[in-house]
Amino acid sequence: MNSRSTSIHDNVSDNENARAFLDYFRCPQEFAPFRLAGQLSSSEGFFSFRGIPCFGRTVAGAPEVAKNDSRSPFLPEAEISIFCDPTEVVDNLRRERYVARARSQKVLRNLYYSLRPALPFAVRKFLQKTLFKLRNHSFPNWPVDCSVEQIFELLMKMSVEAAGQEVPFIWFWPDGKNCAAMMTHDVEEQSGVQACEMLMDLDDSFGIKTAFQVIPEGRYAGVEHLIQHIRARGFEANIHDLDHDGRLYDHIERFRERAKKINEYAKKYGLHGFRAGAMHRNQEWFCMLDFEYEMSVPAASHLEPQRGGCCTVMPYFVGDVLELPLTTVQDYGLFYILEEMSIDLWKRQCEIISAHHGLMSFIIHPDYIVQRVERELYCELLRHLSCLKEERDVWLAVPSEINRWWRERKQMRLRRTSEGWCIEGIGSERARLAFASVVNGRLRYRLAGQSETAWAAEGISTEETASRAHI
Repeated sequence: MNSRSTSIHDNVSDNENARAFLDYFRCPQEFAPFRLAGQLSSSEGFFSFRGIPCFGRTVAGAPEVAKNDSRSPFLPEAEISIFCDPTEVVDNLRRERYVARARSQKVLRNLYYSLRPALPFAVRKFLQKTLFKLRNHSFPNWPVDCSVEQIFELLMKMSVEAAGQEVPFIWFWPDGKNCAAMMTHDVEEQSGVQACEMLMDLDDSFGIKTAFQVIPEGRYAGVEHLIQHIRARGFEANIHDLDHDGRLYDHIERFRERAKKINEYAKKYGLHGFRAGAMHRNQEWFCMLDFEYEMSVPAASHLEPQRGGCCTVMPYFVGDVLELPLTTVQDYGLFYILEEMSIDLWKRQCEIISAHHGLMSFIIHPDYIVQRVERELYCELLRHLSCLKEERDVWLAVPSEINRWWRERKQMRLRRTSEGWCIEGIGSERARLAFASVVNGRLRYRLAGQSETAWAAEGISTEETASRAHI
């Protein structure tokens, strides 16, 4: 039998509507027959995709799709007619373009950070708790927003139904891992520097390597020595802001000046990842950062100073920068704003994220776990992640490993040979061929040569996972 590959479409679409879908699944273009049903309107706003909030434009003259309306703007046919642009909608959610950035919010934030050094801890905690209570938590979904995943899952379901067969794609994680997890530590004060050794000992005791983000200016001395020590122990180091004064993203000229300094520190220390102070961000400015990966965008930003959220639990590219979103509540928010002295919320978030095969990303500050109770809770979290590694086949990795994999996967291609589908590209030896199918109206995934994955075996439909996120 001739095993020579036959020509098929590359995983790059001439149809921009399908770009995000193809990038997400890395499936052949022939399985993304999405076509706009007409001209998109000039105005944009929120609408519902089978209960999933979306933001963007819809086809002019299309029936109104109100929130909580069970009708879908996506109609499966042999060629799938769509009443909005999925790529535009997903980009709008990921890039937080649905957020109205009021000037009053920026003024109040600047006032807070100018007064913060003089404010007692109890006052800061009171102000942050008040902000959390005043915010509207209807969108993004709390405690985790998976709107982007739910959109892609419904599109895949329609693709399978239109194709009348299983749809092949490149599995999300290396070696067929069910999902991924990364632990990060932002070192913000001298007390945090002093606690780094203890934190590395704890992480090592559970066999989990982690990433430490260090502030290069103004907060503590001996930054270069700290980075060298972190690396010598087999951990990862990244840049955390410039001086963590809360004003990095005040205006573009200030950001450009500070980004130049930040990039110089990154080059000096050989660091490839970045996180801004207080999770501040403007994704349109990421192009000025000379980093491979960025870690400042929460999936749902209800406990952060800046509202919004990327509405996804998967990595995604912003230009050439890979965003590794924060998908769980920070330790500070859990302990001091919500005042929950247990890991129950973290466990709930892990359940939601794993249902979508996403990335469980955590921020634990050395400064906040020096007390016995907080340290014991952190150990309980590490113990839980160790169990998930064994029971759920979770890939525990540092950010640089996730960055490397996601970049390799982006360049991989599926090709059909006389013997079936094969994956080509650098790193393909760790990649796994997967198939999507619909059984009894439910989307299911399976790895080649295996039965459905644990998620699919539970029989969870995309509609049920959407409701799961509303906790």
